[in-house]
Amino acid sequence: MPQDYFKYFPTIDFDVKNDGNLIKAKDIFRNIRVQGNALEAITGYEYYYINDQDRPDVLATKLYADPTMYWLFWMVNDHLATYNDWPKSQRILEKFIKRKYSGKALISNLSTDITKNPSTDENNQPIPHTFTMGEKVVGSTSSAFGFITKIDPTNNQIILNDIEGTFINNETITGSQSSKSFTLSSVRNYEDSPHHYETDEGFKTTISTGNTEVSNKAYEQSTNEDKRSIRYIKLEFVEGLLREFKEFIRV
Repeated sequence: MPQDYFKYFPTIDFDVKNDGNLIKAKDIFRNIRVQGNALEAITGYEYYYINDQDRPDVLATKLYADPTMYWLFWMVNDHLATYNDWPKSQRILEKFIKRKYSGKALISNLSTDITKNPSTDENNQPIPHTFTMGEKVVGSTSSAFGFITKIDPTNNQIILNDIEGTFINNETITGSQSSKSFTLSSVRNYEDSPHHYETDEGFKTTISTGNTEVSNKAYEQSTNEDKRSIRYIKLEFVEGLLREFKEFIRV
């Protein structure tokens, strides 16, 4: 919740360490009750589509002629909890996606190639090998290598960063510590790998067969787009709301 929101809250004496030493603090624990009560008094909403240039303070200036009133957006939109929930500009979103989904996805044909690759010990008993986080993997033909940052058997892939060289389709990928290996079917940027799949009815699923793939990049873009439509309180209702709000939190 934006800082300016709490300026309306009363100050109380609070014993932080339970040692008898009191400090002055805002009574933020009233927040839960206030939101429910205050929102009942609001009858005038409009909807606004947030553009790239619409920072919270900029939009508050545009709608209320007061940049400090941006906390009202948080008050009436359940999906806004922190500044991170405000939609990102296209430039920032692209940087976010590159950072969150960095690296390459090395893809196999089977999920068992990612999770299990049994061999046998001296007694002919199976020894399951699995890739481990952080281990180095090497391509048999290209000699390219990288280090595992994610193991994703759901999508038959491991994610590598700090890559040297270029992996080649159909070469064998082997873990230097686990001795786990599989035949590489394809390589792609992690941001282009599947986040999930969707049925014809629009339901999310992990099943790829017969469903539409939604990449990590497409998922983040769609999620960000969904955040762009927000409710805001019409200007003529703000003064009354603030009056009600102040009364509620001081009860």
